[in-house]
Amino acid sequence: MKKIAWKSLIICLIISSMISNIGNFLQNFEAYDQNYPLGLSNSNSWSKIVKDGGSLFEPYCELVNGSLYIIGKIFLEDNPNKYLYVSNFNTSGIKEWELSIKLDDYCYISYLFDNDNNLFILNIDYSSSKILLIKINSSGALLFSKELSLDQYISHASLILGENNSLLIFGHYFYPYPGRLFIMKFNNADQFLWNTSIYLDGYSPNIVKDSGYNMYLYFSNNSIFNLAKINSSGAIIWQMGLENKIQLLMVDSDNNLFIMGDKSYSTGYILKLNSTGNQIKEILIENFRASDGEIWYLNDLYDLLVFNKYSMSILCYDLNLDLKWSFSLSDNIFAHFNLRTYLAKDSHNNVYIIQNNAIGNINLVKISSTGEFLSRIIWGGIFFVTPRSLVIDLDNNIYFICNCEDYDIWRVRYRYTVLVKNPLNGGTPPKPRRRDLDIRDYFLFSVVGIACIISPIALLSILRSNKKNKKKIS
Repeated sequence: MKKIAWKSLIICLIISSMISNIGNFLQNFEAYDQNYPLGLSNSNSWSKIVKDGGSLFEPYCELVNGSLYIIGKIFLEDNPNKYLYVSNFNTSGIKEWELSIKLDDYCYISYLFDNDNNLFILNIDYSSSKILLIKINSSGALLFSKELSLDQYISHASLILGENNSLLIFGHYFYPYPGRLFIMKFNNADQFLWNTSIYLDGYSPNIVKDSGYNMYLYFSNNSIFNLAKINSSGAIIWQMGLENKIQLLMVDSDNNLFIMGDKSYSTGYILKLNSTGNQIKEILIENFRASDGEIWYLNDLYDLLVFNKYSMSILCYDLNLDLKWSFSLSDNIFAHFNLRTYLAKDSHNNVYIIQNNAIGNINLVKISSTGEFLSRIIWGGIFFVTPRSLVIDLDNNIYFICNCEDYDIWRVRYRYTVLVKNPLNGGTPPKPRRRDLDIRDYFLFSVVGIACIISPIALLSILRSNKKNKKKIS
């Protein structure tokens, strides 16, 4: 009995010393996991948490002049305010700068980089007739923040870069119905130049520009689908009616226009026009619906990729719309409407497809320039991971940004955003710094600590009592 009591006392003292250090361990958790490498065998592979204590909603990743820009709306822990967030990482994963701008409200953002690597961000708020235009230079300095008051509520707005670093804002007024399109232009000194508007009857507009800074605009007026070419001064050069609704416009390096849409419920089409609006060629794609959100990717020098996320196949056409190859992804990628999928190409014209799978990890599939399967990796581990962007640099390094979800020791879910370079098969994202201790932590430490103090006292009391009883008996 005496040996058991002494063993219990020693165990209590050990547990007590361990408990006294748990708080320090939790507070310094970041030092162990913040820069966790994906694989020690590849020093050029890393993952970084973008922002401590916050998760980015719909983040974007852009590679500009050798720097990685992260752009998004951020939710900070225990902070009800809304912020626009921008940060800059070098290709070694070191954060050069970050900037958070408080907003009154936001619904979505549009952004672009000018020829001097200045970043323009347009913040749109459905609940008002105001939009916020922000300009940030490559060093992270806020050059200006300008609020533009419009005469009606808007449902959409985007940015277009014009000649000599001029800026165009293209948008859609949705109230009062039926609404109208508008285009506003500013010079490179941010001075207003002109605006124009076109009435429409409810269909979402689409706009692209060519190398000569002309704009191609798709809209619907009086239930007629229209395509118009507008020059850099806002004048309409030509306009034509279309038989079918357009889902996407794209322009190649020769200023040929590619129009994509649906002929019927199960048949899609691609129409190629020259810069004067004359038809060059049209092809039909069976068992395909562009309106269901498939991904299109145009490479000016090589080809046009069509990704059907329901049949899980990729069709590759050259710029004459002749089929080069097709590839089925059904063995490597899941067919599910709620899964995020992104495509990119490297300098050898290999195709990369990234998608979160049914259990929340990321699949990254590589296909050769001739449509042959090359490799696949799975990344994410026990975390629920959702990819948001995929970019590849000139040295064929892969970068993507993703949102991660995990649970703390109290099963409280927390979210954070991770930037990844060259992921390795089986790699996992880093864990963020453990949150500050809350009332449950203090309660646990107090109860266990008090128990660890009382238990030795009780054991000593029992031992002394037993010793006295033995003396009396003897």
